[in-house]
Amino acid sequence: MSIIGSDCAAANCNDRVYATLDDLIQTLCVHDAIGMKRPMSQKSDLEGHRLAFADDAARHFAADDADRGAAMPRATISRTSNASASQPQAALAHSPRYGAGALVSALREADWLTADRVTAFTRVFLVLFIGCIAIIPWAAPTMDVGHDFAAFWTAAKLALEGRAGDAYGDAGRAAVAAVLGQNTYAPFFYPPTSLLFWMPFALVPFATAAVIWIFATGAAYAAAVRAMLERGSVVPALAFPAVWVCALFGQNSLFSAALLGGSAVTLDRYPVIAGALLGCFSYKPQIALLAPLVLILARRWRALAAAAATTLALVLAATAFFGIDPWIKFVAVLPEASAWSLGGGPGFEKFASPYAAVRLAGGSSSTAWLVQVIAAAIAIAVMILVLRKRPGGAAEIALMVAMTGLCVPSLGNYEVVILAIPGAWLIAQALAQGWLPYERIALAALYLTPFAMVPAGANGLQLAPIAAAAVAILVVRRIRHLPLLDAAAEIANH
Repeated sequence: MSIIGSDCAAANCNDRVYATLDDLIQTLCVHDAIGMKRPMSQKSDLEGHRLAFADDAARHFAADDADRGAAMPRATISRTSNASASQPQAALAHSPRYGAGALVSALREADWLTADRVTAFTRVFLVLFIGCIAIIPWAAPTMDVGHDFAAFWTAAKLALEGRAGDAYGDAGRAAVAAVLGQNTYAPFFYPPTSLLFWMPFALVPFATAAVIWIFATGAAYAAAVRAMLERGSVVPALAFPAVWVCALFGQNSLFSAALLGGSAVTLDRYPVIAGALLGCFSYKPQIALLAPLVLILARRWRALAAAAATTLALVLAATAFFGIDPWIKFVAVLPEASAWSLGGGPGFEKFASPYAAVRLAGGSSSTAWLVQVIAAAIAIAVMILVLRKRPGGAAEIALMVAMTGLCVPSLGNYEVVILAIPGAWLIAQALAQGWLPYERIALAALYLTPFAMVPAGANGLQLAPIAAAAVAILVVRRIRHLPLLDAAAEIANH
């Protein structure tokens, strides 16, 4: 046992007390009675960081241990002595070193999930993922690698040719089929503002553009996560299974995650930049559906103004470049987009919302909508209550992202990658303040969830909204443990 703090002598004394009394039945009973509670400042070899508030926690627990030591006889008993041998088996079963107690302790603290082990484990993931993608041309030559990016690239190509409106009709779909070499349904349902982001990629051939897109958005995502963590490796973030779903199909969720991560990092110190990044979601409004509400609840007026100004600027720019025709055709195609997504066109297992989960399980549309509305209402109510505390920019964005997974009915399963943003925030807080009970093992399980999504979906179970709800619970729980912001700093940041 190690206690991080300045009172090292008290901590060493505490170690000796536990060492000498470890095998006494009285110690076991006392430990069982207090539930083996450890202060957050007692940390494993994962971090090794000094904590600002650890001194008080160390003194408090050292005093408690001294009181218990004074009340019990000081005696040193060999591990092979009769006293040790005569301990009741029931007490041993509940000991943190034996039986169920050991399992509970391993899950509660998860000290075995050290930084080195996690990084080494995810490096193996990374190598395997790269290897699997490299052999696709031979192992699965008919797989539509970059299928989704083909729709983005062809729409931008048509826009460069002065035919942006054709991206929303049969001409656009024919262009996608020509690029992929087969007749496939790859509709373009994005607003004309999105074409501004993809037009530069249409200047080069499709294959080259796809590679540049994947690497550019992947690098932006990694940079955002790295900025949120402040220290440590980004290998686990890059090896997150959801990342490779996006990379395989050329989706834009890594770009979305980068925008969200950037806004989380900058919201406190540079609210105008954060607002501008959120305003870029005019390319895909459903991902930032909750952003206006969050900014209003947190009284982020400068960020809100910047987001509105950026959105307006992008709309005006798209209109200036492409005219009004793409907007008319975009509005006209919205019913088809709604019918395709909410009707399960590609399969409900490919969507990540509560609505899709109910439909995938065999529920009716009305039942699914009821569940979706209830989930969204609960998420918004929790946000309103939590954001009263104004927990800080990164916390606010982390909460918003987690709740988005419960509020958007047409969310694709590839959007699960945006949960890496609240995940990175949780890890950063844990490294700075200490891990909460069961937090580490919960994050590890959520990290591996995308692996189970395909087999679960094939059996009528959608795990994505469950993962989003779990992340939301972890974020709310962590926010409750945050220190209050300094009033002057809070006013300055708004």
